[in-house]
Amino acid sequence: MKSKFFDFPHSRGISLIEVLVAVLVLSVGLLGLAALQGFSLQAGQHSYHRSQAVDLAYELADYARANRLRTLSLCGLPDEATYWDNVVSERLPGGTLNFDVTNCTTGEAEVTLSWLEGRIDEVDDGIETVSFVTRI
Repeated sequence: MKSKFFDFPHSRGISLIEVLVAVLVLSVGLLGLAALQGFSLQAGQHSYHRSQAVDLAYELADYARANRLRTLSLCGLPDEATYWDNVVSERLPGGTLNFDVTNCTTGEAEVTLSWLEGRIDEVDDGIETVSFVTRI
């Protein structure tokens, strides 16, 4: 005796099409998740480099303030400038440092750090820069 519930003569292959559509939807979702993960890693690396640059710039400004008399008498960084260049190049990819005392009488100085950031499209020429002016 045949059952009424499992006898569908006109619906052969319908479940296979449903499985194929489900696999297609799942694969598109997984590709989107992989793209989101890649963007997240990229943004995390960019923010890490930016925070390192800001920390180094403020650390250098504090160092200049601690050695104010020497910095203002030389109208620039003391002999430790190569030390700071090495620290910047170690912590940032292609990192460069520019410390300029713009006014030796008032102690106004400009600190600029630049590094290579080729992963972010919004960065001009692949170089990201952090710059600020302070008084030491």
